[in-house]
Amino acid sequence: MKNYIVLFISILLLFSCEDFLDEKPTGTMTIDSELTSDESAQALANSAYVNSTVFYTSAGSWGGNTTLLLEYMTGKVTSENSQSNFNEFQNLIVSDRTLYLQEWWENCYSGISKCNLAIQKLSEFEDINEETINNYQAEVRFMRALYYFYLVRIFGDVPNIQSVQYELGELQVERKPVKEIYDEIIIPDLLFAEKSELPFVDNSGRTSIAAIKALLADVYLTYAGYPIQGGNEYYSESAKRSLEIIESGNFSLFNDYEALRNPANNNQGEFIFQVQFSLDKRHNDGVLLYLPSRSGISAFNLEYGSLIPSEKFVNSFEPNDKRAEEKQFFFSTYKGHPSKFSPGAPELDFMDLGAHYVYKFFDKNAIDVTAKSYLNWTIYRYADILLMYAEAQVLSDGQPNQTAFNSLNLIRNRANLSDFTDSNSDNFKKAVWDQRYFELCFENKMWFDMLRNRMIRDDESGEYINFVGYTNNWGKTYSETQLLFPIPLSEMQANSNLIQNSGY
Repeated sequence: MKNYIVLFISILLLFSCEDFLDEKPTGTMTIDSELTSDESAQALANSAYVNSTVFYTSAGSWGGNTTLLLEYMTGKVTSENSQSNFNEFQNLIVSDRTLYLQEWWENCYSGISKCNLAIQKLSEFEDINEETINNYQAEVRFMRALYYFYLVRIFGDVPNIQSVQYELGELQVERKPVKEIYDEIIIPDLLFAEKSELPFVDNSGRTSIAAIKALLADVYLTYAGYPIQGGNEYYSESAKRSLEIIESGNFSLFNDYEALRNPANNNQGEFIFQVQFSLDKRHNDGVLLYLPSRSGISAFNLEYGSLIPSEKFVNSFEPNDKRAEEKQFFFSTYKGHPSKFSPGAPELDFMDLGAHYVYKFFDKNAIDVTAKSYLNWTIYRYADILLMYAEAQVLSDGQPNQTAFNSLNLIRNRANLSDFTDSNSDNFKKAVWDQRYFELCFENKMWFDMLRNRMIRDDESGEYINFVGYTNNWGKTYSETQLLFPIPLSEMQANSNLIQNSGY
């Protein structure tokens, strides 16, 4: 919470031009600075992206990452990394001291504080083209909505903070209902951004109209379901946004899954919005999370084994599903790296890893050669849009239309599965849910799908069972407590007005 007090915004310059202080260099920009240059305005807009690293960054402990919070709770994964505190998630004994909670809360609110400052200061520029300022505002409001969207899905009710906080007393804030956060911040911010003149596609990694519509589609789909249960009106609004992306013709599925893990494809093709990585500035060290622990198969010093798919989940894919084939989404064999084994060792030619591991994010060049990856982490890609449309359309209209069938079958056909033709609305909806499980696995989508639908797909039967009362692959039963994560202990101690979620 201490991040809310913003004394200086020199950090805003991380992504801006080096010479933007041509006006009158002072070394810092205070919140009282009179700003007039376009470079200053861009620096404020850029600041909104600084904390986007929270969606995929090292955290908690050795081999830890913020993504693990949302994958461990699904019951579809295991871990070989004893320091990742996987057992707390496996046994459903998460507490306010559990790893990763603090990073999500602190970084999202730090991002929000930068957005609030940028929104305030950008409105004060008088000598810059109005369209330019509106576009910068759109980027900032998109990012603020994104940070809040993760917060409400992870923690539920959260403080509603839309302005810069200057005094310590302003930090003692109460939690506000989830619906209020959607109605007063997330949805209005995105509707504002949607009206901007930003490009529909932006291959630089900045916010685009397509990214805004993708987030709106996701927000409305979630709002229609639990916990708000907004209903048909919001399913319709969700379908409208995803359909606009589909009909734009700007995106298409890659021909194969190898393209998903090729850094050369960052920000293009199937990808709509991603967290950015660079070999020169900040490379992606998350590729180690999915490698067999200390297996010696990579150029990296270590392999963490932090996130491993359960065998039950791998075996739940349909027969002949290409994604379940070796070295598509998973792998079980590889070769040892020359730096890890003596010349002539049989491991240099072949290693049976003894289990299935995630190959979906396998950057081969980084693993075999460079020990550095600039593979971006995806927030939204076209496959997600197709499935969001198919689900929202059938729930809104009560029967799948041809575009919904086409959207679902594009995903199935790439996986070498036949067309789904059953027009029964419930069967169609479940077929879409199936593809969300399989196509988007380990992309931080599954847990949120479980929460908004209050249903979990059983790996053995393929049936959807109520979240509350479901016993997962580890023999642990979910209760209403697990619908939310606890507020981090440090935040509870810092702010006496916070009330902990029930059950923690």
